[in-house]
Amino acid sequence: MKINNYDYLELKIKEFHGKKEIENKDEIIKTYIKFDNKLDKHLEDFLIDKEIPENKKLIYYSSKDKKNRNEIEIINHVPTPEQYISFLKTIIEKNKIIDEEEKIIDNLNLKIDQLKIKSSVMEQEFKSQVTELQKKAQEKINEHKQKNNEHLEKQLKESKDYALQKFLEELILPLNNFELAINSAKNIENNIVQNFIKGFKMLYGQIEQVLYDFKIAKIIPKVGDLYDPNIHQNFALVDSNEPKDTIIEVKNIGYKLNNRTIKPALVIVSKGTNN
Repeated sequence: MKINNYDYLELKIKEFHGKKEIENKDEIIKTYIKFDNKLDKHLEDFLIDKEIPENKKLIYYSSKDKKNRNEIEIINHVPTPEQYISFLKTIIEKNKIIDEEEKIIDNLNLKIDQLKIKSSVMEQEFKSQVTELQKKAQEKINEHKQKNNEHLEKQLKESKDYALQKFLEELILPLNNFELAINSAKNIENNIVQNFIKGFKMLYGQIEQVLYDFKIAKIIPKVGDLYDPNIHQNFALVDSNEPKDTIIEVKNIGYKLNNRTIKPALVIVSKGTNN
């Protein structure tokens, strides 16, 4: 079977210099080719399009020194289905967008620092040219400067905090579909499918950790909670024996970015006592 981009691999690597084996840790590396960057780029390039032999061992020679070689033992290989490849590509593209937006923010910070330096120089020159009038004018200038800096800092903070909002709004639907696909396959009694699901649970966990690192949190209401229009969206009002405004069913979870609700959780709410 051929190894392709985004396939799931479990492998061991032994390093040799000539005939001498370099001290190796007997550990199994679990990776998605060209996705999670756990392997050296040259080694990944070598593995792509390689047919796995019957003994499941491949030899990779260093381009810098042919005496150095790696013996790669393939423990497990799970091809990634085509419908998931597009999703992985989407994640990669979104990560590129995040990197680009972080560069934009860094450039804004640099420009702000340059403006502050320029403003400081001009201020010193101005101070040297004025006398008693400068003392009174300086109070107004400092007051204006403080308000201006606070306004700039507020805008910059909001820009940083919510730079990912559009990305998150576009990611929510495929991410929910991805979670539903994993959950729907849990009860399939097939070892290959279960290995695949196990790998994608790990991948989903990594995605959730990335979201958490960027201060993206789930809104997970519980049946019995009170309806809160700030974080919940009313899917339907129904007659019920539960008190008014009580959540009686959760249709879908929601998401927050830095405590701002990006997508409210979808819930069904009680009208009140059913007569």
